[in-house]
Amino acid sequence: MKNMKICVISLGLFGDVIARTPVIRALKEKYPNSKITVVVDKIGYEILKNNPYIHEIITMDRKKSNYLKYIYFKISTQIKLIIRRFDLMIDLYNGSSSRSMAKLSFAKQNIKNKKGTNVYNFKNPLHMTNSLFEMISDIKFDNVDISPDFFINKYIYKNSQKFQNSYLLSLGSGDLNKILSFDKTFKLIKHIYKNYALIPTIVQNPGQEFLQEKLINEYLIPNEIPYIKLDKKSIDELAIIIKNSKFIIVPDTGIMHLSFALKTPVFCVFTETNPIIVEPENDNIILKSSYKLANPPIYDRNGVPKCTGDIEIKTIIKDFDEFMGILKSKS
Repeated sequence: MKNMKICVISLGLFGDVIARTPVIRALKEKYPNSKITVVVDKIGYEILKNNPYIHEIITMDRKKSNYLKYIYFKISTQIKLIIRRFDLMIDLYNGSSSRSMAKLSFAKQNIKNKKGTNVYNFKNPLHMTNSLFEMISDIKFDNVDISPDFFINKYIYKNSQKFQNSYLLSLGSGDLNKILSFDKTFKLIKHIYKNYALIPTIVQNPGQEFLQEKLINEYLIPNEIPYIKLDKKSIDELAIIIKNSKFIIVPDTGIMHLSFALKTPVFCVFTETNPIIVEPENDNIILKSSYKLANPPIYDRNGVPKCTGDIEIKTIIKDFDEFMGILKSKS
């Protein structure tokens, strides 16, 4: 169909939105003349605003602190979906509210989300992006590539920062269970400084500025370990810093997915989720996972075993040294 109008509902968190970008790219490749509209929360707009595969972004404010404002955005978004008369409606968020939104859009075709399919015979069907392609398997794609996308505003490059003899360190996460303890984080920083002569460039995580302050004031300064302290950055500004970094140490958060999209090597200590859900399948994306499965076992809602923060520092350091060996072999 020429000039097909496609709508993709992609509400949700930073990392989830990035993990869904391969689906948007695949849709544009399958339907090159289509116009793709994406429905997102505010953070999703910042992630997708430079994406060339997207024709339009509709932003919702779903915060219920102001209930009248919430109702206004919900109704106005629904009206926008109806009047655009989409040919194809795809709900990647797959929540009760988004399912209603898709159904009431009156699109010509509403892709029904499936469970338990194995159309593509993925090596890792538990990967969050692979599961999305299976979920919408009524649309058949050739040569599925789950590498995420992030496109940086070209004007940001003019003022990009590069830090010598340094690596990037991000501490924050919306889920505090995903944050490694300060003690273990410091011991890893100390090991890197003594054995690799590299110092941390520390990201300021919005809303969790205390993490950066505590690490610096209570651990790095007293132990005379040099560091670089970043101030608040936009997503574009942070992206170019990530892209220019030797590697990044980060929890299982949106910044990790952003680093995948930018092809920056990642070292991650998984203290909650299982790395099998996010491990890249592409050789040009490097992730070294350090983790310990919970014992007795704890499972997530999909039956995947969870990890625990009760991982020994010697294991983390051993895994990090292996990570540095991988980087050296590829340099």
